[in-house]
Amino acid sequence: MTAHGTARGPSRTCATKEKSMSDRVHEALQSILEEDLDLSLGDVTESSLLVDDLGLDSVAFAIGVVAIEERLGVQLTEREIYESKTVADLENAIRAKQTGVPQ
Repeated sequence: MTAHGTARGPSRTCATKEKSMSDRVHEALQSILEEDLDLSLGDVTESSLLVDDLGLDSVAFAIGVVAIEERLGVQLTEREIYESKTVADLENAIRAKQTGVPQ
């Protein structure tokens, strides 16, 4: 293997791990939205507003929080949930808890 190939190996591994964690969070959240909250994934994008676009109410948030805790092992605070306006915000809050980086 060339030096160039060797140097690129660790970068791909790190990027693969990062992507893998990101994909796992994304897939789990999509599953929660579809299966637990009865949303059509065709209507869901990263920029979808949780309340205004997807129509989530306090009961839906409670169901979602329990599902997130069960499937991803992440406990979100009331503040983190309240500050999550979009699907992407919610994904980022989950990722931050998994990596220990404060939001």
